[in-house]
Amino acid sequence: MKLKKKLGMGIATAVLGIGLIGGGTFAYFSDQEVVENSFAAGTLDLGVNPTIAFNVDNLKPGDYMTRSFKMTNEGTLDIGKVLMNTSFSGTEGFEDHLRVDFLLSDGKVIESLSGKTVAELSEIKDQDITPGFWTWWPIVREGKGIPLGTEDTIKIKVTFVDNGQDQNHLQGANLNVNFTLDALQTEGEAR
Repeated sequence: MKLKKKLGMGIATAVLGIGLIGGGTFAYFSDQEVVENSFAAGTLDLGVNPTIAFNVDNLKPGDYMTRSFKMTNEGTLDIGKVLMNTSFSGTEGFEDHLRVDFLLSDGKVIESLSGKTVAELSEIKDQDITPGFWTWWPIVREGKGIPLGTEDTIKIKVTFVDNGQDQNHLQGANLNVNFTLDALQTEGEAR
């Protein structure tokens, strides 16, 4: 048994030696690189100037006023669409006597908002007032939205309607009207 033990130990030692020699002589080249990725979201920022378009006192039936304000793209992304919602607070009933005679965007009348009272406008939700613009490259075509670094002028005419009836109950009336503008992004695209 001593011989078998020596023989077993000798074989084990030989196998270990061959394994070390083979492992030590087996080599390969390697290289490692890192693929770096960076993602940053853009910003959508609609600027409005002035923020108060109308601030008129001492109105009487028949008076009208025209004002304008600019919408500018102050973000890093193109604005694809601008939606408008109207809200008001103040003397009840006065909203039925103030009429928006026209609302222009990019010099074009927005028919769906023109000739409506403030009360009627407040019921129109998410009205698209997106201006058009001309794209010159690669072809001449009309688009919509507010591209980076551009602006659009919104022009509004409001009339205190003289309905030919007794409007004495509106003396001293006041109304605060807000046009809330929501800028939306353009469609996603392959980048």
